[in-house]
Amino acid sequence: MEQPQTDERARIPANPWRNNSWTPPRDMARPLSSFQESFILSACPPGARILSARFHRSVRLPCPIWVRIAPPHQEEQTFILRMDYTLHGVDREAAVLPALAKHGLPVPTILAGPVIDPTQPEAGSMMLLNVLPGQDLLSWAWNASPEEVNHALRLVLNGIERLHQLTEALKQEPLAAQLPQRTLQMELQEIVVDGGPWLNEPVFAQAVNHLLPIVASIQTPLAFSSGDYNQGNFLFEDENLTGFIDFTGACFEDPHVGMAMYWIYSWYPLDRAGIVERYLERQQLSFADFAPRLAIRCLRTLQQQIAVIGGEDLRDEDDFESHADYRNRLLGYLQRALQALS
Repeated sequence: MEQPQTDERARIPANPWRNNSWTPPRDMARPLSSFQESFILSACPPGARILSARFHRSVRLPCPIWVRIAPPHQEEQTFILRMDYTLHGVDREAAVLPALAKHGLPVPTILAGPVIDPTQPEAGSMMLLNVLPGQDLLSWAWNASPEEVNHALRLVLNGIERLHQLTEALKQEPLAAQLPQRTLQMELQEIVVDGGPWLNEPVFAQAVNHLLPIVASIQTPLAFSSGDYNQGNFLFEDENLTGFIDFTGACFEDPHVGMAMYWIYSWYPLDRAGIVERYLERQQLSFADFAPRLAIRCLRTLQQQIAVIGGEDLRDEDDFESHADYRNRLLGYLQRALQALS
């Protein structure tokens, strides 16, 4: 009997930059392979023991593994076995971390690696990092008071500005040739080239056609970006930022486009506290200035992560909303952006 054909529009896309080939260990409570254990201990004093290891999260795997070490005659230490679900992300981060440290940014130190575990090469590269002081602003702000949320918001915006300020220095480094350089026009052209069922949808195709001449006229100089401005990637103590983490998506891109992800991914609580609006105010940008950036990232996310139809009963991996709700929310942002550009 012939199998029924699945409507391509109902299929959730396989995100091209995600590692979908890695298989998690059977026992998630025992995350380390023998090779990984030996690799970690090779960076420790002789006689050190691994006390425990745990995955940083249970979704978007592979992900960092937190490892507690007992060195002989020393206090217990914690390291991070850096793995990531972004294809080649660890390699990019390994290239950029020394340059960032050279220019005074507090980032993790590479203690060993990067290497590939021969027992699980599909996991990609991994490396051993130290743990920076401070607490990440995501976990701290989750149940924070309004005043504390505003404090977190200010620190994230300060951190983003600090990353942008590294642009000229990093452009002079050999590293610059290794990092992607993406204008808004390039991002939109990639959407067209990658195709897929969304390009056959009138609302999507019309948005692309409307944006093409608009982004072609935008000449904003590219800025250095970590590629992920989520508040969890900024560490702090009291009034000061103490660390910057996650540079798997490091690149030179339009300086404002990354802020769209606060709305697209609903990065609570700062998205609801007005972080995008505060950023635009700081940069003296109107919503109409921001609208092409928001529209492009809506289009890219729809194309790479969301089916054109269906998904009412399918939750996203963080169990935040259904795929149908996610699609409708992004289409709403897209419509709002295009109205501002009309």
